[in-house]
Amino acid sequence: MKRTVLTSPNWLLLLLVVLTSCSSVDFRKPVIDKQAAYRDRADKLIEVTAWGFVGKISLDDGEQGGSGRLHWDVAQQNSVLDFHGAMGRGAWRLEIGPEGALLREANGFEQTAEGVNALIQDRMGWPIPVDALQWWVRGLAAPGGSDMEELDSEGLLVHLEQFGWNVDFNRYNTDAGLALPVRLDARRDNYRVKLAIGSWLVDTGNRE
Repeated sequence: MKRTVLTSPNWLLLLLVVLTSCSSVDFRKPVIDKQAAYRDRADKLIEVTAWGFVGKISLDDGEQGGSGRLHWDVAQQNSVLDFHGAMGRGAWRLEIGPEGALLREANGFEQTAEGVNALIQDRMGWPIPVDALQWWVRGLAAPGGSDMEELDSEGLLVHLEQFGWNVDFNRYNTDAGLALPVRLDARRDNYRVKLAIGSWLVDTGNRE
């Protein structure tokens, strides 16, 4: 049997062909349209009308602060926020609906208002943007325009400047079937609101 012996020039030629072939393969990840990905995710989240989470909330105004547990449930146009230990007031509840907002404290005190932000400001002395938080906690800018929206390579919101607040989203997970934040840090002047979400409860049954 006749054997072909590859001399040095032949080896060099073969190596050149292999390297040229490899260099023509593009191993880069496809470029994602970040804005389109953000809008698509926002559309899907807006379709979900029943959601909630359990986590920890921390509040600080530069002089005093505190932390506690927060359980937030949303169904259609109604929200219920149960606080335990936050603002040094023991257990208290916020109920928000089309008719306005109701605050209930453990000592039996109740107060109503047309808007939840005004109610919190009046009773707690704190400008907590609850209306906007309902959007921010889902990694979305609230309606009304924003000064800045920074997205990562996957189209997830990582920094937001809106209504005078600077909001950072440090981490997302997809346990609920959609990418949702687990850490949020919002600041305005000396005020700071931090959320660490332990678990999300999302009803995606109404989505196709």
